[in-house]
Amino acid sequence: MVELIKSTVKCYKKKTKKIVGGRKKTYEYNQYQVPLSKSDNLKCSEDVLVIPQSQFDGLIEGEVESQLNELEQNQRIVTEYEKELTELEWKHSELSRSYKAIVTKNAKTNKRLRLEEEKIVSLEKENQKLLRQLQQLNTEYSDLKNENKTLIKKNNLIDDEINLKKDQDLWTALRSRLSKKEIKDEKLED
Repeated sequence: MVELIKSTVKCYKKKTKKIVGGRKKTYEYNQYQVPLSKSDNLKCSEDVLVIPQSQFDGLIEGEVESQLNELEQNQRIVTEYEKELTELEWKHSELSRSYKAIVTKNAKTNKRLRLEEEKIVSLEKENQKLLRQLQQLNTEYSDLKNENKTLIKKNNLIDDEINLKKDQDLWTALRSRLSKKEIKDEKLED
């Protein structure tokens, strides 16, 4: 910290006599003195700066004003930062809330997806099982169809045989009737 020394300037009129151009002239001028006390603890041949009180007051007032202006600016800046901090804290809380909601939604979606994947896997297994059963039923159907065709062929053969036998039986019956009638006719004629 700067240590200030207060003192009062003392003025003296000093007269000097000089010979100029063979004539004696007396010059008078002011001499200034700033008395310092021993308690000021100044060392010999130490330089000191002297500032008049009016300029010092102006300097102090200017410094105080600049410090006050700087303080006001700093307070405005602090107020703006506090507002910004409040906004950022609000945004942070909103983002945190939003993040938590998204994480919860993501967890639920992941769980639903996992369940759907499990359903898909189980449905694929069931589909494979049903496909195997369908293939087995198709082979059984093919076998039954082939068997049905052979049975139809056999049935047709049997029907043909029956029809042949019927035809033969019919002709045979007709022949036998005719021959019986002929025999009767012959007997009658005789």
